Amino acid sequence: MHGEAFANLKYLRYAEQADAAGKKELAQLFRESANIEANEHFDREAEALRLGSSNATNLEDAMAGEHYENTKIYVEFADQAEAAGDPKVAAMFRQIAVDEGVHYDAYKAALSKIKS
Repeated sequence: MHGEAFANLKYLRYAEQADAAGKKELAQLFRESANIEANEHFDREAEALRLGSSNATNLEDAMAGEHYENTKIYVEFADQAEAAGDPKVAAMFRQIAVDEGVHYDAYKAALSKIKS
């Protein structure tokens, strides 16, 4: 499933690049493939694995992932980039960590609403 999700986003990026180069047919090919990766392949695999549960359980799962990204993984990536002498990439990772914290807070608020 990770491969399907990655392919979807990668092909959408390729489509943007093809559009920018004036290659509209190529961009459309990438978008069509991206759609199949996400809305056919990923969806069928998710269904087979019974991915997802109640709204509360899904929110708790999303919160756990966002919290990990906000407090651990992107902080570590930023630290590694700084140690490698790349402050620009370090700043990018720190900003992404902040974004993940915003996602966490939004999921937490949504969970609070559905539990009350």
